Amino acid sequence: MDPFFLAMSRYKRQRYDECIEICGQMLDRNPYDQAAWLLKCRALTKKSWIDDLEIDEEGVADLLMDDNAVSNAPRPGTSFTRPLTSAGQPGGISQVMRPMSNAGRPITGYQRPGTNRPITSSNSRANLSTALQG
Repeated sequence: MDPFFLAMSRYKRQRYDECIEICGQMLDRNPYDQAAWLLKCRALTKKSWIDDLEIDEEGVADLLMDDNAVSNAPRPGTSFTRPLTSAGQPGGISQVMRPMSNAGRPITGYQRPGTNRPITSSNSRANLSTALQG
């Protein structure tokens, strides 16, 4: 029987040690046999292959005893039903009592464009020339 065919048969049956041994004998006779080199390298690779899926499998105990469970009750001070308080800050400004403008919007320190502009005359050339001077 042809030794390369026998080595291929051992490789397909996942008998990698026997395949490596047969390929080694073939390479002792002819060290330039590329097919034997390739088959031996493939067998060595498959022999040392680690299947990542087997490592990541979780058992029933791991699924039932999960440490990352979400609590049913909210943490204190994070509920939307109660307003936030300034606990621990005597005299601090509460977020509930934010200063409001006359329009009922919270004062943030930023002004929207187009608000509180001075009333100008209808002469657009004069407005343009005074705008470019500043």
